[in-house]
Amino acid sequence: MNANAQRLELFDVLKQPDRTGLPKYQRLANTLLDAIRRGLWRPGDRLPAEEELAQMTPFSLGTVQRALRDLADQGLVIRQHGLGSFVAEKPRQLQDPWHCRFLGDDGVTVLPIFSQAVQRATIRGDGPWTPYLGRQDVMRLDRIIDINGEFKIFSRFFADRTLLNRLWETPMDKLHGANFKKMIARQCQLPITDITHLVSIAPFDAESCERIAVAHDTTGLYMQAVARAGRDLCVYYQQFFIAPNQRVLVLPEHTPASQRA
Repeated sequence: MNANAQRLELFDVLKQPDRTGLPKYQRLANTLLDAIRRGLWRPGDRLPAEEELAQMTPFSLGTVQRALRDLADQGLVIRQHGLGSFVAEKPRQLQDPWHCRFLGDDGVTVLPIFSQAVQRATIRGDGPWTPYLGRQDVMRLDRIIDINGEFKIFSRFFADRTLLNRLWETPMDKLHGANFKKMIARQCQLPITDITHLVSIAPFDAESCERIAVAHDTTGLYMQAVARAGRDLCVYYQQFFIAPNQRVLVLPEHTPASQRA
């Protein structure tokens, strides 16, 4: 049986009487996830369009959209405006991390980090980024960062979309495992000369809790990073919501700009 026939067979199950009691969108999301796990759609593959899924299943367009949104919220599907929904690539290891350096059991080795880009959009208005980036069109890029399979971090990256246009235009799948600091220096010709870290204990918002799979209203380590090129230009502002853990976080020491990678 070919992949198309297997997919149709999966969707046919949805037309049978439901005994699970699950919401319709959750049933569809679970079916799509099952198809992905079975390899009927592989990382990078484009899923059927929303209208096509509505025709293939007994569900409305609104239910289809909610199911895809749910999978996107889990980091399993990437939704790109005007292009469709794609199966997310597997997280890639991030080399030479700057912000999320957690020590292993030996107290020296930095634990491996895997990151996955899950959302990118332009935002307007005021927010925590405003004191650093102003009110121009700001790019927001969300990532889920996995620390050695032990715990996760939800990251929101904010920057002037015009200033970091190449980062805006880079395909989402190329951002998995990417070191943004190096991408900025190499592709945007902007060296990061200073980074300020602000660390506190704070309650996480609902989105952050869902992204890193912790209970709502979890209190954990909240870190903000402000990166500058030169004295006055803010290159990016970043938020990190770090799931509770027992690991030691090492913040970078000051290094002369000429020695930074």
